Amino acid sequence: MSAATTTLPWFVRFDDRAAAAHRTPEFPPATVQLGLRIGLQAVEDLLAVHHRVGPVLCCLVHHQVLVPVPAQAADRWHAPQSVCSPLMHCATASAGSRCHRLWLDPGRGSSTTTDSRALHDAYLARRGRHEAGPRPPASHFERRPALAPGRPPAW
Repeated sequence: MSAATTTLPWFVRFDDRAAAAHRTPEFPPATVQLGLRIGLQAVEDLLAVHHRVGPVLCCLVHHQVLVPVPAQAADRWHAPQSVCSPLMHCATASAGSRCHRLWLDPGRGSSTTTDSRALHDAYLARRGRHEAGPRPPASHFERRPALAPGRPPAW
């Protein structure tokens, strides 16, 4: 799966109606920010095993996915290359830069937030799969024998 593709049907929203539940004063969620590709894969892994998943916000400029989670998750989130904060903006965005964002909503039966523990586990599992994958060789050049002092190269 590339960063621009998904394997499950999503409702795409370009306005902030999907975020309305996240702005109520009695329900201030936290937001987990992940890389777009691995973040969408982790969320889709949760949907594949029937976890309740809320809408996710994708920033196409900064290649990030922002996943609303329960507020208490901000203090417990400890995963590499990710951020959990009470803000709903791209942490990698420089001052004055604009995001091009859209909401992906899993639709019927979705929750207002995603379970942070399940997301944490799915994210780390995805990271483990990427790190365990095949790696390219360190060099594209053939190793040549070391030269003996005073001898010309044999090639």
